[in-house]
Amino acid sequence: MNTYKTHTLFLLWLLLTSLTGFGLYMTWDKGLLQWIVLTDNTRICVVIILAFLLGSGLAGWRSIYLSLQSLYFDQFKRGLRTFNQGQSICNDYLTHCGNTPHESQLMAEVMAEKARGTHQVGWFVTGLMLKLGLLGTVVGFTIMLGSLEGLEQLDISDIKTLMQQMTQGMAVAMNTTLVGLVGSILLSIQLLLLDRHADRLVADTVDFAHRTVKAA
Repeated sequence: MNTYKTHTLFLLWLLLTSLTGFGLYMTWDKGLLQWIVLTDNTRICVVIILAFLLGSGLAGWRSIYLSLQSLYFDQFKRGLRTFNQGQSICNDYLTHCGNTPHESQLMAEVMAEKARGTHQVGWFVTGLMLKLGLLGTVVGFTIMLGSLEGLEQLDISDIKTLMQQMTQGMAVAMNTTLVGLVGSILLSIQLLLLDRHADRLVADTVDFAHRTVKAA
């Protein structure tokens, strides 16, 4: 049984997660992550990080699910076991696909929806992280512009306070944009792997069904 091949997706997700965790540890060890969180008084960075963890958890669960579906498909092809209804999406398609091309196409669409339909939640989280990063940019520049009110009334003693407020606004704008971009890129890589694996599993199943029909 080729378990390494069928569990490649989960191993790739685990590798990406390990590298991401190592990167987070290094930024925490250098104090960069703490600085980003503490300088963001809007707490948008914290929301983005939580969204990334949620999306990564979803990607991890889906990688295990799709890896198991690949294993079930491999076992079905080899005739090693039988499956209950709903246990294997490939088995459901191969045993219940219609006799007409239209029915077979509908069953293939149902299988594809089961294989990658949940990934839309992950892509929504990815887009949400980008939008939160842009929101942080707008809020940061708003803080900077707000600190310039009453500029004509400032004296020398107020310059230091003004500079601190402007620096705080710039930090919010830059940090939220950075965290949103990096988080969305890392999560997009995970979801892209899931989508490609799901598409390949569906394509292999449909191809196997066609070859079986021709052989019969």
